[in-house]
Amino acid sequence: MKQLNNQLLAFSLIVCGVLILLIPSRFISDGMGRYTYGYPFTTITFYQTEPRSPWFATNFFSGNAGLLINPLSFVLNVAVIYFITKFIVNKYKSRKEVQQ
Repeated sequence: MKQLNNQLLAFSLIVCGVLILLIPSRFISDGMGRYTYGYPFTTITFYQTEPRSPWFATNFFSGNAGLLINPLSFVLNVAVIYFITKFIVNKYKSRKEVQQ
């Protein structure tokens, strides 16, 4: 079994963290409202009684009715981004070798 590429794994972790911080959420109102963050799977959910800001940092440091952090979905997000990045890098390397 091949080892994980540490550079791609670090890149995947950074991308997952940046996606949480830079992609705004929308207020979903099902009784108590919530903002969800994380891509492709929801990693962090803030529960609020009234909408405030779609940005992660504002919601994290303001008053919330609740916070849900799902570490399994974060691991799945990292794995998905890792394998997509690995596939792209392998295709790029194979294409570069064919051209030479």
